[in-house]
Amino acid sequence: MWIYLYFPMLQLEGISKQATTTDFISSVVIIDGRKNQVVQLNSVAEQKGIKIGMGLGTACALCMQLHVLAYDSQLERQQLLEIADALYQVSADLVIESPNGIALKVDGMLSLHKDLSCYWLVITEQLRQLEVSYHYGVGVSITMAKLLARSHNDTLQLTASQTRYALSKVTLQHTTLAEKVIDKLIRTGVKTVAQLEQFTLSELAKRFDTELVHYVGCLFGKLRETPTFYHPPEVFELTAPLLYEVEVVAWLDKPIGYLLSRLSMFLQKRSLVTRAVNFTFVLRDKNALEVTLHSAEPEYRISYWRRLLDLKLESITLEAPVQSVSLKVDELETQHATVQDLFSAQQSAISQQGLLSILCTKLGDQAVQHLKLTGDPRPEKASTYSRTPDISNIQTPPRPTILLSEPRPLCEKVRVISGPERIVSGWWDGEPVQRDYFIVQNQQDQHLWVFREHSNQWYIHGVFS
Repeated sequence: MWIYLYFPMLQLEGISKQATTTDFISSVVIIDGRKNQVVQLNSVAEQKGIKIGMGLGTACALCMQLHVLAYDSQLERQQLLEIADALYQVSADLVIESPNGIALKVDGMLSLHKDLSCYWLVITEQLRQLEVSYHYGVGVSITMAKLLARSHNDTLQLTASQTRYALSKVTLQHTTLAEKVIDKLIRTGVKTVAQLEQFTLSELAKRFDTELVHYVGCLFGKLRETPTFYHPPEVFELTAPLLYEVEVVAWLDKPIGYLLSRLSMFLQKRSLVTRAVNFTFVLRDKNALEVTLHSAEPEYRISYWRRLLDLKLESITLEAPVQSVSLKVDELETQHATVQDLFSAQQSAISQQGLLSILCTKLGDQAVQHLKLTGDPRPEKASTYSRTPDISNIQTPPRPTILLSEPRPLCEKVRVISGPERIVSGWWDGEPVQRDYFIVQNQQDQHLWVFREHSNQWYIHGVFS
């Protein structure tokens, strides 16, 4: 048994999810340029008298303020894959029927549900959350279920006699047969799909070509269909087309939020996280604007990536209106649970890695650097700045928190706490030092880092916190 889901309004409903409520007050239609026909329309356009299959000229005559969009098969397939990904969570075997259909294999799923009605309830709940309109049909093959769905049968359980009656209402024009084959069948008196069942495959083979034999055999389950079952993608890629061109970054708030919400769902369902997301803003008559966000630690939360993107967009000026926004993530990692001690001290609202990501996004990667140990015993050269964190494990004796830029003479009485630590180095680069370092305490109870040179002169070089 197969259930076929037919989605007649995929592109229009996909755009409406990313548009504001005021955007769809006017009449909106989608035109197939090859046929110059209306293929999708909203309820406002329907109230004006516009219908599916109507020409663009007639539609414009019925509504003077008509918003016309071009049909995009790629966008429609993207919406279809999004629905398939959601249904895959509750139904194991499904087949993508481009551009606007999905077939569900029912037999293997009934063992997990009480009956067909319970299984269908789970499917409809997923579709309700996706906010898509659909028609459905049930049959012994994908071909039969597809015909019934596209004829708006919308009946879940059919007996053999009910199926024949439903097919008797479906004309041959609803099939995928070539026009010459349909014309030949009509001349022989066959006008509906149900009438095809009266012929055996051998009779059809004598009078017609193999196309009709294969179609009829698959339709009534006499020949085995070989569908390609759907497998979820390993990377995330989604495009949010705009109902109109946008010239202000702030007006992209809803499309961006839609993309990030889908990304979050994609990652959470698979227990994945990512360190980088790539936005592409398609501009009119200009090269696309690429915006890549990097995180110092893997993340999946919408709020986190939205904060980084807002900081990035503050410094960006659009050179031309934006026509669409895309989001792609291909660097994925498995999410690991974070274990925290119940009695550990309260931590800050933002982690060190999170702060680092925000600073890099706001100021740029070049402006944020890490302190890195060099291994040089001379205090002035013991550390340097690096763009990458220091992962070395260099062991050093106690060093002061504050190192003076220039040592200053020691002119007060102090008490030696520890030392000496002799540093003799730098003969290889022309900056030799020969010092004996001590940790001392002055009369104000400050701990100082002082040294004595070979000439017996004493200097303060640092202060301990």
